[in-house]
Amino acid sequence: MNKEYQTIVLAGLLHDIGKFLQRGDFLRSLKVAGKHPAVSAGFIKAWHQVFEKVADVQLLIELVQRHHETNSFPPELQVQQADPQIRPLAYLVSAADNYSSAERGEQSGEYRDYKTVPLASVFARLKLNHPTPEVYHYKLHPLNPVNSFPQPFKALDPQQTNKYLNAFGREFAKMADSIKLSDFACLYTHLLSLLQRYTWCIPSNTQELMPDISLYDHLRTTSAIAACLYRYHKETGTLHEKAITDKNCNKFRLVVGDLSGIQNYIFDIANIGVGGVAKRLRARSFYLNVLSEAISHRLINSFDLPITNVVMSSGGKFYVLIPNLPGSAEKIDNWQNELDQWSVNEFNGEIIINLAQTTFNGQAFNHFGEILAELADGLNCRKSTPLKGYLVNNDAWATERFTRDQPKIAAGLCRSCHKGAVSYIDDNGDGLCRHCQRDLHMGSLLPGASYIAFTRSNVPAKYQSTTFQIYDNYSITLFADAPDQEYPAYLVNKLTDSDVGEIANHPALPKLVANYIPLAHEDYCSGCSGCHDEKPVPGQPVYFDCLANRARGRKLLGYLKADVDNLGQLFVFGLREEKADRNSISRIATMSRMLDLFFSGRVEQLLNNHYDSCYTVFSGGDDLLIVGPWDEVTKLALQVQREFTEFTNNNKNITLSAAVSLLKPGIPVSRSVVVAENALEMSKETVLKGESEGRNQLTLLGRTFKWSKAAQLLERAEQLTAWLEADILSTGFMRKLLGFFTMYKHYYDRGDARGLKYLPLLTYTVTRYFPRMDECSGDKLDALLWTQNLKQLDHDELIYLDLLVKYALCAKE
Repeated sequence: MNKEYQTIVLAGLLHDIGKFLQRGDFLRSLKVAGKHPAVSAGFIKAWHQVFEKVADVQLLIELVQRHHETNSFPPELQVQQADPQIRPLAYLVSAADNYSSAERGEQSGEYRDYKTVPLASVFARLKLNHPTPEVYHYKLHPLNPVNSFPQPFKALDPQQTNKYLNAFGREFAKMADSIKLSDFACLYTHLLSLLQRYTWCIPSNTQELMPDISLYDHLRTTSAIAACLYRYHKETGTLHEKAITDKNCNKFRLVVGDLSGIQNYIFDIANIGVGGVAKRLRARSFYLNVLSEAISHRLINSFDLPITNVVMSSGGKFYVLIPNLPGSAEKIDNWQNELDQWSVNEFNGEIIINLAQTTFNGQAFNHFGEILAELADGLNCRKSTPLKGYLVNNDAWATERFTRDQPKIAAGLCRSCHKGAVSYIDDNGDGLCRHCQRDLHMGSLLPGASYIAFTRSNVPAKYQSTTFQIYDNYSITLFADAPDQEYPAYLVNKLTDSDVGEIANHPALPKLVANYIPLAHEDYCSGCSGCHDEKPVPGQPVYFDCLANRARGRKLLGYLKADVDNLGQLFVFGLREEKADRNSISRIATMSRMLDLFFSGRVEQLLNNHYDSCYTVFSGGDDLLIVGPWDEVTKLALQVQREFTEFTNNNKNITLSAAVSLLKPGIPVSRSVVVAENALEMSKETVLKGESEGRNQLTLLGRTFKWSKAAQLLERAEQLTAWLEADILSTGFMRKLLGFFTMYKHYYDRGDARGLKYLPLLTYTVTRYFPRMDECSGDKLDALLWTQNLKQLDHDELIYLDLLVKYALCAKE
């Protein structure tokens, strides 16, 4: 990047920082009175030494204070009154600002004090089939998943706000004193990190009736759009006012990248060697995540764009905004062909990186959701012709590529995947290919990793043992502590929290990752009767058998699989209102980031703090897969759904479907996950009696039910378990109840009156099993009274009697 380009990118990022700063009082160290563009300019003047090595500071000041055309601002703040020499660049930043906030919400009917207006939950606006809820807002907290839940209040406390602003000021000053100010990428990413940490909960427009776009997302998307506009007009020789203000020219191209075959690849691991699966399963999921990241980095680097141009990235999918330069389409198509070739060479075509692209003009930012829908169609089309770039040549099948010659393999095939040649013998004497060996090594390092460092350079020898090649010349190195200055990183991601201050010598961003894995310790196996002779090594992942042995009752694993319902519809249609679409790029970016914050950040916290025997296979974007003791995983499922509902503003239009499958630990993971996937499909597709559609449901022990019934049913299941353990009820009695339920199901499902014969049989069995009611007391009386519920034909505890009984029997054994 040249200095002018860097100035434009910084201007996009900082143009509205005055909206944040003018809420506080910095004890005369910074003037915060007046219009927000003037405050933004004042901030840059006060900290000119931070920006002067990478930007034209005077130009930067002019651009941030002149990003509005409205006459409500004085002439010194208007774009049209700028010096003619810089006016095109001022219009460029102004256009980026307008496109980022292309759709502004309905304005409040009266002036609102910007110092007290909180950020509204973006989820409160989404609507498909249900009314929208009361709007909740966010308190001011540095970014942390546990503090990112909206709450029912209307106004911020100015004193608390001032403390918050001064905390930002202190961290900014600390950053300015520590980072390498001559490195643009270092300054830019640390600024971006600090803005994310503090402005994620600040509204970008306080005068909206529902201010639900985060200032952070508005700033980062404005910077991305400004970078595209500059690159487009500079390369096409149109860096002048008339061309810049033209909203009808297709200046933008949005590229989506998606990894196909993820599930099959992750779970295609044979259960060889003690603990082999536990060590490698998480590594495969992690590897594919960083592969997706590296591919997106490769794309922005090839177009000389900042990291903000990866506008969304999670769950193996990314969206990158690039300029629609001549030859861009062909460049991406050629790269797709290269990726197809690489996929065959690297993965035998099991993992495929699919790209799709579309062009659009400035006006299209008004309905960004439609652009995403168009891209989704293109991506589906591409997925229907996988590896086309490799298998098709000159519009004809390249039949010679349908098979691959395999060299003679002297050492045999990998014991785990049965596909690659053996290149490594593990500690158990099993021969592994380079992929499975990488998984084994990466899996042993991940539990202690707090940082991922990306590089395109050769790393010094001392880092090579923790470095993994990802794609082309892109590699990552895992660090327990912040990388030192000599490591050649172009980006470091911190995995644990949003404060990257200790990574002063490198470009750095927070990247919360659900990476929790139960680790063994010295006393981990104490009292465990089912452990292998070879115990898990302290500090390393525990075995799946160990997780099962920690289950209550039957020693089974629970596979929890869950994802958000109708997510595509929510993004495309959920923001449409009668008066206008509300799906601007900033609002959609806020939605996407917040969803990922829940699945990547909050789920990680839950496991660390409350469900420490659960193993994260993946959790991010909008879905998760977690394995653990069946009873603990079941409780986790209920808490995830309950917190997800709170996190999304109790909006009935945003729901989660989930399934918990109970399986023996010895069953291959690939088969276990198929069972879990089928159970999740039941949750989505089963239409219960009295309902009009599926989804928003949990499937457990073969039964599907609404979340609204989950807590009550499991509470009763726990009560039955307690009665079993106390010999109030017997296993034989419970098994008879299962037989009666089978009869009842004929009546409930088909209306077959013959199923009602369970009633006299139940009465007879209860009479024989229990004493007379006047002779019962305590738990015995409670259990007897409970059996009366089973005579009410539409009682939930009768409808789900098989679930209750099976749960109790599993918990008792």
